[in-house]
Amino acid sequence: MKASIPLAIAAFIASPAHAQVEDAGRWVIYGTISTHERDAGVPGGAIRAAQPPATHAEPWTSGAVLKLPQAIAAGETVAATFWARAAKPMRTTAAIQGPEPSYTRVASTDLALTPQWQRFTVAGTAPAALAAGSQALVVTLGQVDSAVMLGPVAWVPASGAAKAFAAYRPAAVPVDLTIPSKAATLAGTLHLPVGCGPFPVAIVLQGHGPNGRGGFDEVIARLNRDGIAALEYDKRGIGQSTGTYVEDIGLLTADAQAAVAAMRARPDIDGSHVALIGHSQGGVVAPAVAAADPSIGAVVTLGGSVGDGFPMLANALRQQMIAARRPPAAVEPAVEAAMALLKARAAGRSDASVTPLRTALVDRIEALGFTRPEAEEGLKRIDTPEAWSADKVHSARDLAATKAPVLAVYGGKDPLVIAAPEAAAARTALAANPKAKVVVFDDLSHWFQDGAVTGDEKEVEKLGPNIGSPRVVALVGDFVAGALK
Repeated sequence: MKASIPLAIAAFIASPAHAQVEDAGRWVIYGTISTHERDAGVPGGAIRAAQPPATHAEPWTSGAVLKLPQAIAAGETVAATFWARAAKPMRTTAAIQGPEPSYTRVASTDLALTPQWQRFTVAGTAPAALAAGSQALVVTLGQVDSAVMLGPVAWVPASGAAKAFAAYRPAAVPVDLTIPSKAATLAGTLHLPVGCGPFPVAIVLQGHGPNGRGGFDEVIARLNRDGIAALEYDKRGIGQSTGTYVEDIGLLTADAQAAVAAMRARPDIDGSHVALIGHSQGGVVAPAVAAADPSIGAVVTLGGSVGDGFPMLANALRQQMIAARRPPAAVEPAVEAAMALLKARAAGRSDASVTPLRTALVDRIEALGFTRPEAEEGLKRIDTPEAWSADKVHSARDLAATKAPVLAVYGGKDPLVIAAPEAAAARTALAANPKAKVVVFDDLSHWFQDGAVTGDEKEVEKLGPNIGSPRVVALVGDFVAGALK
């Protein structure tokens, strides 16, 4: 059976700029619970501990993944040497392989894990030229029956591993923690720079959807190299966070405020120097927190929409349809139909009474040249509880009220948050803030990855990490460091 790695995991990639040894914190664990821990038995002292999955299935239904950072020429040796152990003796498999649909395997080896740390090497010959990020070191966990601990990885053969690990000096130490919030406890990871604190901190805020930790790896690594800690956390009801998952802007803001409070309570964090970095929906939450808390030191919004209430949502829908090459005048009936439906939902009208409004919206979308299935999918994306409560969103007002330095970044190929009107709205909202900056990268999409062609979400898995463009990482890193130090 072909080895299957979830799509969300395939988006993870290590930067080619990293050293040949990668910290254990960069392992991505899927299909089971994992924690960041400390263990002096491995170089750098940081490990990733994965619990056995709740139910045993195919070997690849749970695993640990770390993407190969560099390109490989045809015929070149591909090797990874890594540290691993298990709570009790057991066997599993490690491989270097490509993504779906072929899952071409370059090399594999059996692992005889014991309670003692060992170094294992997987090595093979590239059958063809392999692009950076196209291959991954993967350890199967789907059938393990005890905890597996993984240490750092050196992208070198066994013969060069001792020297590589001896020279390894990690930039940060990941620490798992919990954050109390309203009717929920958030599970997070604090990436602390190596050295003496207290450290300034940046809190990263996820975009729309059931997102856990991850998605800011390159930005976090840059911050850590600058001596800035970074906190990421699972949304409520997602991953290891408790509570009920709901896309409620009020609760999301409360959770971010709880994260700020938790950081200010730590002796290793300088609570007077806190930044917020929000992507997409997080770019709406960050200004909401900062507007209510003038002591926030900096705000970065990445693809964050700007506006207030239902007019903001109507304009976003309008711009998305125009970006899909529908005539501006022709999209108005669809926008009007969407607003009629959403306002009826906001007023609490029954499902039966809004059924004609739902049908009317599908008809209007189909009239724009979309197929009926496409129009029905559009309805699903529009008719959501968070859209019903759009009147609670006031990102333009919040940006205008934010006194901290603000960086708003947009992608010219973004199909969701259309750069030209959103950047203009951001400039208007921030006009009175002399420490504000609005930047548009014409060739980047909503996910801020180099190499976007259409900007469609289907490209994401092929283009490296979320917010991985070195230009964006450098811009954000420079801005936050300048604001917090």
